[in-house]
Amino acid sequence: MEDDPECGPIIDDIAIKKLVTPDQPKDNAVVNSGFEFGPWMFQNVSLGVLLPTNLDEETSPLPGWMVESTRAVRYIDSNHYAVPEGKRAVELVSGKEGIISQMVETKPDKLYSLTFSLGHAGDKCKEPLAVMAFAGNQAQNFHYTPDSNSTFQVASVNFTAKAERTRIAFYSVYYNTRTDDMSSLCGPVVDDVRVWYSWASRNEVQVLLGLGLSFWAYLLVLV
Repeated sequence: MEDDPECGPIIDDIAIKKLVTPDQPKDNAVVNSGFEFGPWMFQNVSLGVLLPTNLDEETSPLPGWMVESTRAVRYIDSNHYAVPEGKRAVELVSGKEGIISQMVETKPDKLYSLTFSLGHAGDKCKEPLAVMAFAGNQAQNFHYTPDSNSTFQVASVNFTAKAERTRIAFYSVYYNTRTDDMSSLCGPVVDDVRVWYSWASRNEVQVLLGLGLSFWAYLLVLV
């Protein structure tokens, strides 16, 4: 087959895009948390963009993220798929072999919360859909079970940081295919990924502030 001059791959519609790493928001440790910055998307192509395997931060077309797997993941847009937030998201189409990850800045021994939107791309993907989410030494799987008025749900994992950088990662628990042909790979959608101080930590801060204010009020009364 390789020697047959009448067959082979077809290449068309080539684009080169300059990638820009977005600024990190103050209330979120995740860079490019909504996947809005990524490779060029052709408006007339409804298949999304497959992100190649084994891509580190330097070579990944998805700024901030790594594709540390043996199979690709799909970069999708809201023009052709159901996207939880904004215009872009990632569909995990290769089961446990399609992993996206990022090293986020954290403070050791601080309690954090990883939250993300888990959705269905609206591409006739056969359920069940589920994601395994990793945050530091914590791992938890989440099944896609939204209510009737939504195509996505919000999931969260609490973890205690052990170092100044913590790995977060996602992969699909199942190997899913579309119901219309039972062969095209598909999977759950991940979007709007956030890492922040957990509510427990915030409550501790509020308690300390309250105690401090009470102390100063007591001193004023004595004066």
